Amino acid sequence: MHTVIAILLLCHGFITTAIGWGAVTRPDSPAVQLPSWLHWWPGPFGRSWLVDALHLGKGWAIAVGLVWLGAGLLLVLGAFGLLGVPLLRDSSPIILLAGASLALAALTVSFHPIYLVAVLINIAVLIGVTGRLPLTESVLPSVEAQSMNQTRSQT
Repeated sequence: MHTVIAILLLCHGFITTAIGWGAVTRPDSPAVQLPSWLHWWPGPFGRSWLVDALHLGKGWAIAVGLVWLGAGLLLVLGAFGLLGVPLLRDSSPIILLAGASLALAALTVSFHPIYLVAVLINIAVLIGVTGRLPLTESVLPSVEAQSMNQTRSQT
């Protein structure tokens, strides 16, 4: 099961990287034409609605693409860590946390309903790795201890 999740994350990371690569290398390209049954959504697909709505231009379109690209590369590296690559294995939860967070930022400024699956995947990654981070493990016990101490002092 662990390997299946890592392979799915690898695919998700490659797709995210491809979106970023397209945005960085072709920032002036038009939005992707979707079937007519998807025209109910007001924003473009394949471009940032925020950059287009505010007419921020090519530089900002490239910046959004770099966020996509960075998110995708981090997700790929994190997936390789889950697959056991030695230099990435121990830090894969932190890498995946950064990648999923960046991906959610990119999705926020480029949202389209087609991306709902990506949003859910990134939220699942965040939920999945936060229980495994050393920071979480070291902070939560102290918070629980403080809570228990307060409960004892109130009784």
